[in-house]
Amino acid sequence: MRFDVMPVATEKQIIEIEEAAHYVWHNYYKDVFSKEQIDYMLEKFQSRNALKQQMSEGYIYYMLMSDGNLAGYTCVLLKSDYACISRLYIKPEYRRQGLAKRTLAHFEAIFSNEELGFDYIKKLRLNVERKNKFAINVYEHLGFQKVKSVDTDIGGGFVCREYIMERKVSKQSGR
Repeated sequence: MRFDVMPVATEKQIIEIEEAAHYVWHNYYKDVFSKEQIDYMLEKFQSRNALKQQMSEGYIYYMLMSDGNLAGYTCVLLKSDYACISRLYIKPEYRRQGLAKRTLAHFEAIFSNEELGFDYIKKLRLNVERKNKFAINVYEHLGFQKVKSVDTDIGGGFVCREYIMERKVSKQSGR
């Protein structure tokens, strides 16, 4: 299987991410959130306009491609000493194929190479819904540890109850 991580740069790609979000979220989160909360969150965080706004604020979206097909997407925001993996979603038919691991390895390779200028990135950080046992297990298997529990009012009468998880980036000089 050929795997590629491609930056989102065009309107067509933004639309593909928006469509993938609807597909993944309604499929995966139906046992975690109400349909009303899923719809609210998709509009607020993953609609075309929300994606464009986030990208203007420094969020970098990537398409995860498997043999030329959109298998999922991720989003990274660089902070003072860490990279926030703001989104990492894999379509159901591509799960359990190691794509999350390969995605994180892609970013680890970039952030661990000091010659690329990312010496300030010391760790990867992400948030995961506390009810999302599958994702928590995947992230723990990939070396992430829970560092904090947070409840965030996202508006519309909805709250996200999440763990913040982190793992250190091992530094190398060149590859």
